Amino acid sequence: MDSPEDEEIDTNLTGRERQRLFGAGVRNFGFIEKAYDLGRENPSFLPNNFNIQMMYWNIKELEDARQLFWVLQQFSQAANELVLTRADVCFRDALRLYGNLREMARSRIPGAEVLYRQLLTYFRRRRPRDGEEAEPTQKELERDFMKLIHGHADGEIEIVNEQPHFSGGVRKVVDNVHSGHAEVKETAEAEIKESK
Repeated sequence: MDSPEDEEIDTNLTGRERQRLFGAGVRNFGFIEKAYDLGRENPSFLPNNFNIQMMYWNIKELEDARQLFWVLQQFSQAANELVLTRADVCFRDALRLYGNLREMARSRIPGAEVLYRQLLTYFRRRRPRDGEEAEPTQKELERDFMKLIHGHADGEIEIVNEQPHFSGGVRKVVDNVHSGHAEVKETAEAEIKESK
């Protein structure tokens, strides 16, 4: 089997390099096949030094790669579903053990309290340290927004988004629905975009 270097395949394409390449969706693949058919049937119209046989082999490799991609997608989906179903079963089993330990700890069975507390740590929410502001979750922001839209709360939500150019963008959310005083909560965006 040929290595990627033999096939002139760059296995570490950057995002910018990927954007420069043409894909082969349904429309583009149809164009490729039609162009090949026209070139094969009308050799007098081929460009100078154009090898129609090489185009045929490239199309064959493209078809093989597309088939491989689809099979891998199906395999990936099946593996993902297997992980999800097994995780669900395991989590439910762990919940049963947790519930049993909780009941045993409430009944003051010796040794159960220590084991129960070890599992209880997974259900406690981490509180922000002193001086650390709690970042609102998307669900909390949506809930506050809906309260304001429907007139069920007083306050305002201000969203300022700065589109990143050469550095990460910062989104500032001012949420003063619950407390009556404005809290500025910033969300750092990891996305980096260059201006066009």
